[in-house]
Amino acid sequence: MIGKINSMKKLICIAVVFLALTNLLGQEKQTTFEKIEGHWEGAFIKANAYQRFDVQFYKKDTAYFSLQIIEDWHPQFGEFELPVTIDSDGKITTNTGYGKAVLNLDEKNLEILGFIEGSVPSISINLKKVPEPPAPDYNTEEITIPNGDISLHGHLHSPISKNTNTAIILVGGRGCYAGSTKYDLYAKVLRKYGVSVLVFNKRGTGKSTGDCALATIDDLASDVIACKKFLENHPKNFDKIGVLGSSAGGWVMVKAEEDTDFDFMISVVGPATSVRDQQMQSLNYGIDFYKLSETARTQLTDYTNLLFDAKPNKTNFNRIQELLKSAETEDWRKLLDDTDVPSSIETMDELWVRRHNYNPGPQLSEFDKPFLGIYGEIDWIVPYKENIDRLKKLFTGDRNKLLKTVVAYQAEHGTEVKGKFTSLSEDKSYWRFFRISPQVLIEIVDFLKTHNLID
Repeated sequence: MIGKINSMKKLICIAVVFLALTNLLGQEKQTTFEKIEGHWEGAFIKANAYQRFDVQFYKKDTAYFSLQIIEDWHPQFGEFELPVTIDSDGKITTNTGYGKAVLNLDEKNLEILGFIEGSVPSISINLKKVPEPPAPDYNTEEITIPNGDISLHGHLHSPISKNTNTAIILVGGRGCYAGSTKYDLYAKVLRKYGVSVLVFNKRGTGKSTGDCALATIDDLASDVIACKKFLENHPKNFDKIGVLGSSAGGWVMVKAEEDTDFDFMISVVGPATSVRDQQMQSLNYGIDFYKLSETARTQLTDYTNLLFDAKPNKTNFNRIQELLKSAETEDWRKLLDDTDVPSSIETMDELWVRRHNYNPGPQLSEFDKPFLGIYGEIDWIVPYKENIDRLKKLFTGDRNKLLKTVVAYQAEHGTEVKGKFTSLSEDKSYWRFFRISPQVLIEIVDFLKTHNLID
């Protein structure tokens, strides 16, 4: 009996020690997090270059998170909320835009040091703790805009101390996705310059009502016009109201101009050619980009013509299906969007190119206000040469002074520039981080200043 009691005492002691250690480990995690909680500024470092990287660590319910900001990735993306883990040794791990980060805290100097796991050459991270930022110098107003039997949901971003009374409506590209209107990155940048920015969810996405999948370019243009009317009647009494269209949003904003009057337009990889011309141009550039065969070029050309012209009947639908089988063999299926593929005879007239078939030329040839067009040098979807040539032919006479076109160096359709080692001379090179072309925001701000739309 005494032996059993002693054994039980030993088990109890072991259990107590185990519980004590567990509590200590938990306290260590909490202690480490308390020390990193707050705002940090720093950078990714690779070879002889850096990219700014800011982080806010915070707790949500019982989990740890980081809000990560990479300003070089603005205005397309570059802000991420990602979970954080802290192990018993105080090692901090979290994913980043470049992969998994392994971090350690120098609590005396208030710095965090680490690296991206598996990066070759290695990407290092250095963060320094900073004070909490000052209160925001802008307001974000949640808005609902009626347009017939639908309503558009979004946010109006308005600067407080620096206000130019200029407003911009953002028009997104192809696709039915709900962007974050409250945390839009174009708005984040432009409001610093005193510009109010209206960001809304396309009809049928987010909290906006309607049907995005069947919307026509006329529908989308009417939504933009509704947004402009909202701004015209807003208490802020905006002096200038313009529009910024991205990709297919470039067509939508020009279509809207037919029934309204924008004070300026900004097109970021938005086509100046017709939808049909753009589709034909992109298929040829895409074939070359992916180094596909001439057979693929012929097949894709036939397919594209069918998308625009084929009557919805069994013969044409079967021909489309035959070409789609060949697309797998010849590898050109990747050049198609899902909305380029009819699921039945009945849906042939619902294809995106038919719902949005538009030529912006006539309207652009009459537009007599400032126009900025930004294109990517290696964008095969909206190729810069054909679109800039088209704009120069449309803005004739004295109106050519209103036109500015920009080719963003080595930028793709998303205006992104890939990371790579870049040579300055035979013996000098540096690592260029992945980023959105800096020309995008530089040229937009310069355009707004040139035309007295901002101070």
